Amino acid sequence: MAANKMPLGSAGQTLTAGPVSTLMPGVTFQELTQGYASNVWSVWAWRVGGPETYGNQTTAQALVTELSGLGFASRLDTLTAFAAADTAGGVVGYAARVGSFAPQQMNEAVTLLASLVSAGYQGRVIYTAEDGIPSEGPWEVRVVRVDADAKVRLKAVHGASVSASKTVRSMAVASGALVAVNGGEFDIKTMSGHSGYEVPQGLYVQDDVLLSAANNGRTALLLEGAGQRVRITEASSSLRIKAADGAERNVDGVNRVPSRVLGCGGVGGDTLLVDGVATPTLKPWRNMICTDPNEIIIFRPEWGAATPAPWPGVTSSVDVVVNGNWVVQELRSPAGGAIPTGGRVLQGIGTGADWLQAHAHVGEMLTPTASITDASGAPVTSPTLSGVSGGGPALVRGGTKSINIGANGMTSFTGAPNLSSVQRHPRTLAGVTASGQFLLVTVDGRNPGRSVGLTWSEAADLMLWLGATEAVGLGSGGDTAMVVNNALSNSPRDTWNTQDTIPYERAMATAVVVVPNDAQPAPVSTIAAGATGWDVPLNEALVSLQAQISYLSAATAAAIGQLGAGTSLPLKNVGSVPAATPTGGVLYVEGGVLKYRGSNGTITTLGPA
Repeated sequence: MAANKMPLGSAGQTLTAGPVSTLMPGVTFQELTQGYASNVWSVWAWRVGGPETYGNQTTAQALVTELSGLGFASRLDTLTAFAAADTAGGVVGYAARVGSFAPQQMNEAVTLLASLVSAGYQGRVIYTAEDGIPSEGPWEVRVVRVDADAKVRLKAVHGASVSASKTVRSMAVASGALVAVNGGEFDIKTMSGHSGYEVPQGLYVQDDVLLSAANNGRTALLLEGAGQRVRITEASSSLRIKAADGAERNVDGVNRVPSRVLGCGGVGGDTLLVDGVATPTLKPWRNMICTDPNEIIIFRPEWGAATPAPWPGVTSSVDVVVNGNWVVQELRSPAGGAIPTGGRVLQGIGTGADWLQAHAHVGEMLTPTASITDASGAPVTSPTLSGVSGGGPALVRGGTKSINIGANGMTSFTGAPNLSSVQRHPRTLAGVTASGQFLLVTVDGRNPGRSVGLTWSEAADLMLWLGATEAVGLGSGGDTAMVVNNALSNSPRDTWNTQDTIPYERAMATAVVVVPNDAQPAPVSTIAAGATGWDVPLNEALVSLQAQISYLSAATAAAIGQLGAGTSLPLKNVGSVPAATPTGGVLYVEGGVLKYRGSNGTITTLGPA
C-alpha cells in the first residue's frame, strides 16, 4: 500500500490515514480520507413520460436547445462507461442538464427543478460526481484486515428469518461479530415488483446449507471453504428431488416466491420481459425479474413460520410438507401454510405442482441433492462454507484489474454497458491478499462534503492499492454499512444529499461477519433500571414502529429515555395510556414491560423496561 495517496483524484492529492486500531490479535481497522469537493449540482431534465437518458445524441441535443430557448442554462452531458474485462466501453447515453451549482448549493438546484417542472418537464437533482466523470472526491474509506491465522470465523448471516431484513448492526449483535458489513443485494421493498419478502438476490450459504440458490454464473464471495478460507469465484448451484417411485426433477430455488426469479440465472423455463416480449434466458441479470410458471421451490425453517400464498396469477399450486427425514406428511392445495419445526415444504406451481402431486405421496420419502460449484464446475462445499453473491462484479483476479460486469448481468440485454458501469455510489468491497489476509472495505458516498463514492473501475483500483489479489463488490449504494464492535462506523446514505446528517441504516437480507472464536450470541435485549446508552435490538424495534405510533405514555417516555438520544422517536407524550386505542396505536409500559398496542388491538411485547 503506497503511503502518499489512494489511486483516486489528481496526482496532487494527499492521503490522511487514521491510526491502525487492533480490534483483536490479527484483526485491524483503519480510516482513510482524501480529496475535496469538485463537482456541481445540476438538474437532470427530460420530457414528461420520456427517458432520463437518450441513446441518440441528436434527440438529446434537441431537448437541450428547447430548454435553452426557454431561458434555462442547459447543456448536453455524455455518459461514458469504462472498458470491462468482458464488456466493451463507450458511450452509454446522453443527458440534458440544466444549471450548475457549487457543492454547498443543493437548495438552488432544488429551486431550479421546481421551475423546470412548472414549465412542463420532468427531472431530478443530481450531483455530477454520480456520472462517473473525473472527480477530486472527497472520499472516506474504512478498511478491516483479518490475518489468515486470526482466531475468528468468517461467515455470512441473516436476521431472524431469511424472508425478513435486519440492519447490519442488528445482525452483528445477534451473531457476536467483531466486524460486520452488508452482504449481497436483495429483494428490497422499493423495487418494482417486490415479492413482499426481503430475500437475498442469488447465492446465500451458511455452514454449508444452501439458503438461497445462485443466479448461476455470478461472482461470489466464499468463506471458510475446503482449503481456502477466502475465495472469489463465479458460482452456480443445482438442486434435484427424487421421489420414491424413482422419478426425478430439478428444483428451481430455495426460500423464494415461486414464479419470480430475482436476478435471473435460473435452471430452465425462465423468461425475461425485453421490449415487451417474454424472452427465454438462463443468464443472470442484476435486479431484473425473470418469471417461470412451472417451478418447485424448497422452503426451509430459516425462511420463517409459513410458506407464501401463490403469486397473483398462479392458478395451480401445492405444498408438500416433509419431516426432518424428508418423509411426506401431507399435501396442501392451494399452497401456503406452516413449515413444521425441523421439516421442509416443497411448493410447486404449474407443472411443478403436477409433478409433486403425481410423485410425492404421504408416508414416502423424497431424496434431495444439492451442489454448489465454481466457474470450472468443481464442487466447493465444505462443512463450514458460507457465501454470498448478488452484489457487484469481480474487481481483481490474479492480482490484475479484471471487472466482469457482463458475467454479473450488469449490462443491457444486448450486452452493451449500462448506467451501473458508469455511476459512482457508496461501495462495500471484499478481497484477499497474497498472504491470505481478508479485506473488508467500505467507501461512503452520496455526500459531496464528505465522500462521493466510487465507480466500479475506481473500486478495482482501490482494492489493488490495498494489496488485494482477488476482490469483489458486495451490495452498494444505500446497502453499504460497516459495524465495528457493535457500532456503526460509516455513514450510510440512501440518496445524494448535503443536509441529511443522520446516517440511514438500511435493513438488509444478509451480512458478512467476522466472529471471534470465543464469541457468544447476544443475550435477549433488556433495559436495566437507570441504564444509559443505546440498546440496539430494542431501539430497532421502536424505530420500525415509529411511523405507526401516535401516542407515548409518560412511563414509556421515561423507559425510552434510558436508551439515550439514539431512539429519536417523534411521538406525542401523554400522561397515561388513552382509554381507547388511537389511530396508529400506542406505545406503553405495563408491569415493567414495554409494549405496543396497534389500532386493531394487537399487542406486541418489545422488551423489559
